[in-house]
Amino acid sequence: MKRLLVGDHRENLLATLETILRHWGYRTLVSSSQQRLTSLVKETTPDLLIFGARILQETSSPLSQMVADKVANGTPLLLMPENLTLPALQVPHETLPVPVDIFNLFEKVQKYLEEYPRKNIRLALQLPGMLCLGNSCHLAEVISLSTRGLFIKTGFRLQKGDSFRIVFPLLGMKKELELGGRVLYSVKPDQDNNFLQGVGVEFTDIDLNTLEALQGFLEGCLLDGLPGQVGEKLAAESSLKDSTEKPTLHLINPAA
Repeated sequence: MKRLLVGDHRENLLATLETILRHWGYRTLVSSSQQRLTSLVKETTPDLLIFGARILQETSSPLSQMVADKVANGTPLLLMPENLTLPALQVPHETLPVPVDIFNLFEKVQKYLEEYPRKNIRLALQLPGMLCLGNSCHLAEVISLSTRGLFIKTGFRLQKGDSFRIVFPLLGMKKELELGGRVLYSVKPDQDNNFLQGVGVEFTDIDLNTLEALQGFLEGCLLDGLPGQVGEKLAAESSLKDSTEKPTLHLINPAA
């Protein structure tokens, strides 16, 4: 199991990241204590480091020096910026903006931790759907969904490359989408797949408004499914109680 080490002084941000990363199947160690983080960097071999800029601002501190050594030896670092003006970190890193966009987080984690990284969150779900080919329409069931495409369970015969229209609701948003789709692959029923029959589909005509609606729906489904959490609760405020205070997680309100 891949291991991540996350350090930041913002407790709500740490709690949010820990919940999401563990839900994605990663072993995640978090702390807001420089002393504890120094011990963790020294005693563990994380596959990815995610740190707030402030906690590494003292470049001569043992923690900053150990992080620099880890990065020099090949461990990637994602740096979360602060509202305050801090000296530029002289260690190779990639920026993870705060509030954290969950799709951006997913893409970066996949990039550094997976041999075959996904760029898009794909969720397993169950939505009623209808596919239309020419003048013929057939009931179907959407059983996985991303912003790029879906897998639809259907007994209707479709071949790779076939184009059609797919209609399905975004439950809870009082919205229905109708999109063009093209078959990427088909699955035939047998014992190995529990007699599943259907097709993998890529969207061919998704516009910006539809993309944003789909992102909001997926984000809401993902956060509602986190153990012990509800999506809106994860829009926790950072521990900085001032006028520049922002949520730790960027949420698109699925009810909007």
